[in-house]
Amino acid sequence: MRKWGGMHPALRAVLVGVLACAVILAAGFFAGASPDDAISNAVFYALLIGGGLFFMTSQFPAAGPTLNGSGKPVIFLRFRDSPPGSLGSIWQMGIASAGPARIDFQPTTERSLIPSGRSRAFTGLGATGVPARKANRHDHQQDVPLDFWIIIMDSDSGVIEIAARRDTLQQIQHAVGSASP
Repeated sequence: MRKWGGMHPALRAVLVGVLACAVILAAGFFAGASPDDAISNAVFYALLIGGGLFFMTSQFPAAGPTLNGSGKPVIFLRFRDSPPGSLGSIWQMGIASAGPARIDFQPTTERSLIPSGRSRAFTGLGATGVPARKANRHDHQQDVPLDFWIIIMDSDSGVIEIAARRDTLQQIQHAVGSASP
């Protein structure tokens, strides 16, 4: 069902909106509201919930397949041991090229995926033994999509976290030479 919802964000938003409308309409009638008030509240909140869901879930996937199709996967990267509030603790979006024990990371601008800044090579990569985890709401506050997975890797520059789609992480780990998530 999640895969289908990811492929059809508009239909998912409509279904959630219809479900919200029915629940709110039933609650309005149960609470004793007039039919006009119950219907207007149900329609308003259904549009709000369905529209919000659509815009929250459809903002990132449009750019992902374009870069994955050209061989440059979209990832998010941050330094795990950086102090809170420092620039290293913020997820940075970019494109990656992976090789044996190495990842070349090119930061990009938000949503347009135009390269910005210098490319950075992370060498000496190795697994930390920490299992992959799914992105949570704290990661999502920094624009990491909720369907992304996060792995932790040691590098010569320190411990880094990489967030990407599960298949992209497997490709990176295979290219780097560590176990898959």
